Amino acid sequence: MSLLRMAATGAAVLAATAGVTLVNSTPALASTPAGCGSVHQIGTTRVLTVSGVEAASVKQYYGCGNNYAYIYVWEQYRNAHSNWDLEVYVVNHDDSGSDYGRAVLNNTTRSELWGPAADTAAHCTHVTGFLNSTGGSTSKVC
Repeated sequence: MSLLRMAATGAAVLAATAGVTLVNSTPALASTPAGCGSVHQIGTTRVLTVSGVEAASVKQYYGCGNNYAYIYVWEQYRNAHSNWDLEVYVVNHDDSGSDYGRAVLNNTTRSELWGPAADTAAHCTHVTGFLNSTGGSTSKVC
């Protein structure tokens, strides 16, 4: 057994016997949308504040030739509520009468929601998201 493996095993045993949980300290990352395994965020993150508490993040992603709308409900909000409504969509600035890649979940306990692929990559866009009746938008990306 290598020294590194023995050290890792020893640390796990020590943590277990001491009642300590080892935690990965890297920040949580969004999953990926259905049908596209490689996306990256474009534009700013919009934080939704509900009753003075930061409760959700709204983001726009690009990948596989499409834009994606995304909302994530923060743990502190989820722990204080039994369910919530989510809505997210991409707004095309050249066609503001239509919402693209729209997704809605009502009375859910899911922490995240991806909209379907929006064929809006050739246009200026932003994402709008709602947690219950509180909404906000990301920055415009062209």
